[in-house]
Amino acid sequence: MKVFISLDMEGISGITEWEDTIPGRRHYEAGRRLLTQDVNAAIEGALEAGATQIVVNESHGPMNNLILEDLHPQADVIRGFFKPLCMMQGIDSTYDAAFFVGYHGKAGVGDAVLNHTLSGVAIHRLVLNGKEVGEAGLNAAVAGAFGVPVVLVTGDSQTAQEVEQDIPGVFTVAVKTGITGLSSQAIHPVRAREMIRQQAKQALINRSAVQPLAQQSENTLEVEFTKSQFATAVSWMPGVELVEGRTVRYQSADVVSMMPVLQAMLMLTGQVNRMVTG
Repeated sequence: MKVFISLDMEGISGITEWEDTIPGRRHYEAGRRLLTQDVNAAIEGALEAGATQIVVNESHGPMNNLILEDLHPQADVIRGFFKPLCMMQGIDSTYDAAFFVGYHGKAGVGDAVLNHTLSGVAIHRLVLNGKEVGEAGLNAAVAGAFGVPVVLVTGDSQTAQEVEQDIPGVFTVAVKTGITGLSSQAIHPVRAREMIRQQAKQALINRSAVQPLAQQSENTLEVEFTKSQFATAVSWMPGVELVEGRTVRYQSADVVSMMPVLQAMLMLTGQVNRMVTG
């Protein structure tokens, strides 16, 4: 039984501020340890449920945050930012289930800890087929394109509520509750990891209760950026339409083929941001 794990960092137990998640900042090394331990807990639960192969895709920031020598040895790892499926690189139809570990709420969701969607600098809102989605909703759609159900999501309580609406039947673990978006009340990491291990096991045992997200024959992605300059530059890409000052639209027959285009948008906005801000 194969399990795909996409990990993020803002929803890891004990993590509350950007200082915990950005390489070189004062709390980053502690954040890396917390991240690695939460992922290990999910791996342990999956193995207890009978998983025979586990692949972890690093999906936060530069996408090389795990402490590899401390990662559970049964897992293989995909690392690095430059990959066409971004947070879902490596997923395919051979997987039996997917876990999202350490995920966060979409931009503007209440007091979800460190809430944003893909890029806090560049993206204000992401709309897939008429519905606003965060990273969990978008990535669950990619998994669904391969017929893979997302059976477990860990993060704060606000993120748990978000994904329970987007992914019917999904198992969740709320390791903290956001207070202001930059503060939280967190369950002690030792207890949180035990919760993750137990839910990972149950989610995999009961994976048939969670269906892959249904796919559409035509898909529309609208990206509302934080600056009009981002939208203007992105609209120069073939197939991308400028809807209004800050919003672009891209259409495709399937969600998977959208992902490299979205990834290219993110890289382009990074270049434009350097020009705008100096």
